[in-house]
Amino acid sequence: MIDIHCHIFHDLDDGPRSRDVSLNMARQQHAAGVTTIIGTPHSPNSSASRKYSPALIRERAHELQELAAADGLDVTILPGTEINYHDQISRHLKSETIIPLAGSRTVLIEMPVFAVDMRFLPTAVDLMAEGYHVVLAHPERYIYNQRDLDDLKRIHETGVLFQITAHAVTEKNSTLLFDHGLVDIVASDAHGDTYRPTQMGSGYAKVSERYGKEMAERIFVQTQTRLLAHA
Repeated sequence: MIDIHCHIFHDLDDGPRSRDVSLNMARQQHAAGVTTIIGTPHSPNSSASRKYSPALIRERAHELQELAAADGLDVTILPGTEINYHDQISRHLKSETIIPLAGSRTVLIEMPVFAVDMRFLPTAVDLMAEGYHVVLAHPERYIYNQRDLDDLKRIHETGVLFQITAHAVTEKNSTLLFDHGLVDIVASDAHGDTYRPTQMGSGYAKVSERYGKEMAERIFVQTQTRLLAHA
């Protein structure tokens, strides 16, 4: 499995505070069957961000990769960002003050509040016109009524990919998204080894049981593989 959304780097945001917890998260991911982890600290405009710089994120990825290898973990750890929506994302990507997922042309974006914000749509359309793949983080958190679902459908129809959270794959809103063909990717959104740990293994099993192994492979492995190959 490939996890494109994981707050695994220490002392950058609301994820782990120590290297030891980061390494234990990598152990848990490996045990769950994850082979590639993209660390996605929150972007600077997020209230959850503590420190952010592309150089520091890459340093954390390199450091954790070495620790994981020394621990015998066969995992690849790569740098990325969970970008809190704003209308200047393209400018910041071009200036490399924020970074996409693993050096690819894929960006992971969350809404600025836990509600559907349709200002996101023209920004996403512009980014796709520039050659980016746009992934919307955890849309299951944004559904409160039918209008929210209708707005999410409009966003998805433009080509934005939807990433739901592994621990939530059988929750009501995620089921609603599955029923309407609005799930493209599952990721952990893990923040620690005890608080919000990875549930990629159990998520994969639940999706396989409910929707079939072919679906599980597509949304846990294949779509991510395709996105990361798009440099």
